[in-house]
Amino acid sequence: MIDPPQRRRVVAAPARKPPAELRSVRVIFEPDQDANTSYLKHEGLEERLAEYKKGAFNFVCVRAEAEVLIEEIPQTLTSGGMPGIESDSEDEYLDEIIDGEWKALRAVLKTVGVSTEQLPLDFDRAWIEWRTE
Repeated sequence: MIDPPQRRRVVAAPARKPPAELRSVRVIFEPDQDANTSYLKHEGLEERLAEYKKGAFNFVCVRAEAEVLIEEIPQTLTSGGMPGIESDSEDEYLDEIIDGEWKALRAVLKTVGVSTEQLPLDFDRAWIEWRTE
């Protein structure tokens, strides 16, 4: 006996979601109003405390921020941020902090589907934005 031909069932494949699209990246330096300044009261830091009181430096929070288009909806994604940074810190130290924040944000961006081709490996100094308020 010959088996009847089997009917093939055609199932529509689920629509593939468009990948997330990276629009811009910034590294934000903004005032840290809640910085812990208690360390400035330790012995040997009297001059530094006086500088702070005179306004020679303040404290900032550093974070990386990206504008991303996810399923045609603009989103702002950020790194966790690093508060309590002295605003007059050496460039090398600031670069380390920026690099860490960028790497944290880069991991988030990959998780939401931004292709690695869109993600620079290192931060660009042109991304830096200082905010006063």
